[in-house]
Parts: sequence; structure tokens; C-alpha cells
Amino acid sequence: MPITKSDLINDTAISCGVTRDYARISVEQFFDVVKDFIKDGHSLEIRGFGTFSPKTCNPRQGRNLKTGELMPLASGKSMSFKFSSELKAKITGSASKVTAVASKPAQVRELEEIGSP
Repeated sequence: MPITKSDLINDTAISCGVTRDYARISVEQFFDVVKDFIKDGHSLEIRGFGTFSPKTCNPRQGRNLKTGELMPLASGKSMSFKFSSELKAKITGSASKVTAVASKPAQVRELEEIGSP
């Protein structure tokens, strides 16, 4: 069963300890930033997650499935996503570059680095 945007907002609110409205604004803002970067032709790299990149499809010949007639198809735009090695290792379950420190939540790592009060 796929995770919906609403599920992502609820999980974000719970894990960050914020209201659902604040989490909704944050999640929607993130998606808007990604869309704007891609629309403007920029790649967006999120370390430890992956890279979103715009792609341009060249014009080509297509076929009308009903009549079998050839027809020209215009160029178009799409987006590609490339997994980071860390995300790929987590998905496939292989132990590549992921270390024990990387498996801890970021907030815990930060507290360990600066020393908890």
C-alpha cells in the first residue's frame, strides 16, 4: 500500500513533535522547492538520499495504436531520481558505506558531538 502525502505529513508531525499544520506547511514547502529547482533546469542533491535531475526527451516518431499510423511526438521534459549509495544500501539491505554512526538519528548524533546537557 503506498504512503500518501497525508501519511507523510502525519509521520513528520509525530516524529518532529510539531502540529500537523506546521508539518503540512513544511512538507508542501519542500515539494515546492523541489518542483521549482527541476522546473528551472537545476539538479537537487540531498546527501544520503539521492539526486533529482531534470531530463529533456528528444522528439521522436510515435505510433497511433488504433490506426498504426506513424506520427511525430514533440520533445518533452521529465525528472529522474538517482539513489545515493547510502539509500540504496538501506533499501537492498547490503552493508556498503553505511556505518553504525549513520544509522543513529541525526538529533542523537548532534547531541553526542556537542555533549548533552
